[in-house]
Amino acid sequence: MAGGQGAQRRRMHLMAIGFILPALAIYGVFVLYPLAISLWGSFFHWRALRHLEFIGFGNFSRLFVFPNAPRFYGAFWHNVAWFFGIMLFQNVVGLLFAYLLFWRRKFGMFLQSVYFFPAVLSPVIVGVLWRLLLAPNGLVEWMLNSAGLHEGRLTVLSDSTFALWVLMAIDAWNWMGLPVLVFAAAFRQISTEVFEAARIDGANTARILWSIALPLMVPSISAVTTLTFINSFNQFDIVYVMEGVQGDPNYATDTLVTYFYRLAFGSVGGTGITDIGLALALGTTLFVIVTAGTLFLLRMFDRATVQP
Repeated sequence: MAGGQGAQRRRMHLMAIGFILPALAIYGVFVLYPLAISLWGSFFHWRALRHLEFIGFGNFSRLFVFPNAPRFYGAFWHNVAWFFGIMLFQNVVGLLFAYLLFWRRKFGMFLQSVYFFPAVLSPVIVGVLWRLLLAPNGLVEWMLNSAGLHEGRLTVLSDSTFALWVLMAIDAWNWMGLPVLVFAAAFRQISTEVFEAARIDGANTARILWSIALPLMVPSISAVTTLTFINSFNQFDIVYVMEGVQGDPNYATDTLVTYFYRLAFGSVGGTGITDIGLALALGTTLFVIVTAGTLFLLRMFDRATVQP
């Protein structure tokens, strides 16, 4: 009897392994193998698409000194600003929208669909759409001129002061539906009796959100913040479509991924020359930044999670 149960258990284990192996194979071929090749290639000097002699951390050292350092640090701080701007906006506004949906059940599903609709669109489509809307002689310029809020040509996309913030606002609009859905689902996990008891005790809406809802929603906030961090440091589509691979104007919207693109595929300093070794070093550095930042956020939010 025991032998039969052991044989059945082994068959179940083999079946489980059989189901897992295809996914592991795909993950290994399309994720682990490219990562390993990128790391290996970053330690070599390259000429065009051929790697030559081993130079150790030579490519990494070139990344942090002139003339590459200004482009790297500029793009890095743009990614940092992108993360904090989007994170604060999506968490605050998404939380407020979700709270309103939680209490205003009428038309709730319809409003959730409206909020989530932009997230269905590809960032490329969103970038093309807003580039047309914000172009000189575009719809936004006409509306602002008609309302008396602006006069003359609308040049926000070619203004280095505003271009990055405009792209961040467009990205926030594109993905606002996701935090709204996540936070709305988290609100539904909290008993309404908790909120009603707080109101009876005299707590206002701000106090309820800060002292009751937020501590109980830390896992949801953690998920949204971590996904926002990863998305912010992989930002490419909207920048490429709306401002080009140079991150115009004058690199004001440049990100680490657009800088990587220029190094790997051309347009370095406008010459069209590629630098594969430097590109792989940048890709490895970006991987380390995203991995370390993600682990830090998960650990930080795990410590703040309220245990039921």
